[in-house]
Amino acid sequence: MHSAKPYTETLNLHTIVTFKALVEAIIPSTHNLFVYGPVHAVGAVELFTYEYMIWAMDHSLTIHLGLSLTPIPLATPTAHLLDAGAIQLIASGRAKDPQTASVEGGGPFSTLSHADRFRALAILEQGAVDPGYLPQPYQYDLGYVQFIVDYLNRATMFGYYSEWSAYGTTRLNYPDQRVLEHFPLSWVQVGYPGVSLGYRDYRGTMATIIHEGGGSSIV
Repeated sequence: MHSAKPYTETLNLHTIVTFKALVEAIIPSTHNLFVYGPVHAVGAVELFTYEYMIWAMDHSLTIHLGLSLTPIPLATPTAHLLDAGAIQLIASGRAKDPQTASVEGGGPFSTLSHADRFRALAILEQGAVDPGYLPQPYQYDLGYVQFIVDYLNRATMFGYYSEWSAYGTTRLNYPDQRVLEHFPLSWVQVGYPGVSLGYRDYRGTMATIIHEGGGSSIV
């Protein structure tokens, strides 16, 4: 695993921009909901869900190839995978909307409209791409590509509605070094009251256990 400080310094701009584009499409800012309170207008980019995705793919979802014991981070290869899907979408003429101006550091995926980003994901999930042109470790492994596309959708939702954003300046530290700096906005959105410290409840009836050799105990 990467140590926290060096890890934050090694995040490359292309990976950041690509994952921003991914989570923005899945959970965009919804400014029309501002009338229900500003907390309801916040999207995944504002809650740094893209950082959650990058961290998870580089630390929790790493893989090992062959007999190697060295974990392989997946965030950067996955960013290139998303670009491969975007390139196939554009080349096949299936992109429905005009591409936007290229974001600094971004690739083809980040230039697509939100709807076309989903179409690029669908191309990857359906295996409608030449597997030989995919980046390692996805090359010639469309089953793994299908798994990772499904994971990207689920993990974005999980990261958004988790306590990730509330870790604030400590969110990219190791889990045991993170501190909740405020109440998570996504918890406010869904009315989740937060972690319960537990309460007394009926857990069965006490029983007397007779031990061999004499004596007893109540449990």
